[in-house]
Parts: sequence; C-alpha cells; structure tokens
Amino acid sequence: MLSLKQQLLQELNAVRDELWQLLDALDDDVLIYPGWKKREFLAHMAGWEAMVFDVINRHLTKLAPKDYAYTGIDNANARFVAVRSSTTTQDAKLECEINRFAIIKLLEEIDDFEEIIPLPWGPETVTKFIEGAIRHERDHAADIMKLVH
Repeated sequence: MLSLKQQLLQELNAVRDELWQLLDALDDDVLIYPGWKKREFLAHMAGWEAMVFDVINRHLTKLAPKDYAYTGIDNANARFVAVRSSTTTQDAKLECEINRFAIIKLLEEIDDFEEIIPLPWGPETVTKFIEGAIRHERDHAADIMKLVH
C-alpha cells in the first residue's frame, strides 16, 4: 500500500502526464486563455514552478524566505510570461520539465507532509500545496481538453 506521500507524488506526476498529452495534441497557435497560446501557457507554468522550487529549496536548506513581491495570481502570471517572452514553446516546456523534476526531488526529501511551507500566497502544509497543484493542473487539463476534442 502506498503512503500518502507516494500517492500524492504519483498523482502529481500523472496529472502532468495527462496535461502534456493534451498540450501535445494542441496546435501552438490555438488560444488557450485570453492572450495565451501554448508558449505563454508553458511560460506561466515554468514561472510558477521556478518560484515553487526556490521556496521549497530555501525552506529545506533553512534559508530565509525570499520576498517574491507576490501581489496576486494575475500579476504573478503576467510577470512569469513577460520574463519568458523571448523563449520558444519547446524551451518553455523544457523549463517546466526541469522545474518539475527538481520539485519532485525536493518533495521526496520531506518526511512529514504536514510540515508547513511558507509559500508566497501564504503558509500551507506540503499535502495542501500538492493537492492544490493537482487541482490546478486538472483545471487546466479540462480547459485544454475542450480545445482538443
């Protein structure tokens, strides 16, 4: 029987695989959200995961939390996409894959998933954070599925 930690990490990987399959079936020029085609969508994901990696890494290495000037999800999304405005779709996806791999490795180091992580939008347990990430990617997958089928 899998532990809660193993179940959550397995589900996190599975939902990402599903999202990637849907994105692979979508033409690069299809508008996913207002102003966002595949490249911008992947840039958004890469940005979030770069920040999450930094947060978890700083937490595990006992470094002080960084001020990400977080002023809400829309502003963060706009900044993540703007910072990556010159990246290609392929490179944005690669950044996502590298970031996710690194995040999974960090999460595997955490024994107690009830541990509190100081995230930019507020402290959460590791479990709550992962459940939110799974939900978020499922929501994106549902939106993209409507465009593919």
